[in-house]
Amino acid sequence: MTAPHRDDLEHRLTELFRQRASTITRARPVDLDSGEGPLKAPKSSAGPQRVTLGTHRQNLGVLAAAAAVFVAIAATVLGIQANRQQPRPPLATGSHPIGTPTASPTGTSTTSPTSPSSDKACPVPARWRQPIANGTVPVDRELNDVVSANGGTGDYLVVQGNEPPAGTSAIYSDVELALFHGATGRTVYTPAKSTDIPVADPTGAITSDWVAFAVTRPQNLGYTYKVMLYDRSSGSTSTLAEWTEQQSLRNKVFLGSPVIAAGKVYWLSGIFRKPAATTLESWDLGQRSTGRSVPAANATGLIPYGSGLAVAYGGNMLDGPVEGPTAVRNGAGRPLTQAQLSAMAHGTNFGYDGASKLSWLRHEDGLVGYSDLIVGAGGVHSESLVRQFTGSRPAIFPLVDIMLDDPALGSGNALLDLRTGRGVALPAGVELAAVVGDSVVFGTGATKMGAAGLSMAALSALPPVSC
Repeated sequence: MTAPHRDDLEHRLTELFRQRASTITRARPVDLDSGEGPLKAPKSSAGPQRVTLGTHRQNLGVLAAAAAVFVAIAATVLGIQANRQQPRPPLATGSHPIGTPTASPTGTSTTSPTSPSSDKACPVPARWRQPIANGTVPVDRELNDVVSANGGTGDYLVVQGNEPPAGTSAIYSDVELALFHGATGRTVYTPAKSTDIPVADPTGAITSDWVAFAVTRPQNLGYTYKVMLYDRSSGSTSTLAEWTEQQSLRNKVFLGSPVIAAGKVYWLSGIFRKPAATTLESWDLGQRSTGRSVPAANATGLIPYGSGLAVAYGGNMLDGPVEGPTAVRNGAGRPLTQAQLSAMAHGTNFGYDGASKLSWLRHEDGLVGYSDLIVGAGGVHSESLVRQFTGSRPAIFPLVDIMLDDPALGSGNALLDLRTGRGVALPAGVELAAVVGDSVVFGTGATKMGAAGLSMAALSALPPVSC
């Protein structure tokens, strides 16, 4: 755990709201808030309105004072940008060829036998446009960013807010965290301070009973200071762990966001620039009690998969494909095999589909491949390698978000259709937000800070793209 380099500041802040696992060493008594969040309602019957952000969000100025830094960097913090995981390139799940076969990185993996390789990107199919246009999800904020999803339950978390006044260090004004199912959302948390921002693990934050998330501030550069839990049955929110301002000044931090796995909430707690002091903390959801602090020296991230949890060591999962973990070990619950753990080393964008599949991206010789495993079964499935790409969302099969740079189609938000291995240029202002089970959530009217609206379309209405 090292301090981000000045030149890496923009990248770290961009990934701040995408990324993954973290925790704390001591939990204070649970403080219940019995108020149930109101149902989300649209601002008007016409649905979400597109907003245009000022030019100060389009540029990263000189890094002067702290407030000026975060006003400038707000330009790139929450869009689809080059990197999930993650926090972090994209996460993945799937089982179809996406390029020319290559040798597997481990002896136990299997590689798809045949599939034509192509770097050609396609324009968005006409058949996709109507489902996206018709799937409007009512929202009551100008900026919306999907930060977590569970395909098994069909839920997704959205950080929402409005554009803050110019000249402040806030990322949003009127910020809140909302839990959506389909087109219906409910507020689960409203920060007390305007500079507080909720963050969540991309695929390990939501179960049918609970939602775990953390709270950070712009100046924390990817670290969090509070671990929270939302009880879906009672509508109450409790604080599981928190560093005071004085403790934070002594460099005590939580690494990323908490995850839910094997009946507990887990997170990493550490001391800035002292990775050997990192510990794995937990909260037992059944017993409603704090677990024993477990040493986890040099741990850099948590990889949840429902019935179990793996711990990543080395590298930095916030840094995407360049710095994946150098080792992955079993942490709790149902263990993975040693062969599976070995295959995950150096991977990025780990994600769980909410049912049975854990997946990630592997990076070899400037190319990217997609791998997955079925929890409880042996072996690893590895897809073919395709040209290097970057993205900022979990890559859940069959769609992976990427940044397109194509001479014919231009540059901007795009996705990779893993069913055919084709890049797809999305319409202006549209971004892939999340794959949620058999549905896909898109951001519409997207800007560098979030999307003015959300749209949900059935996967069946988005046929494989081959041009």
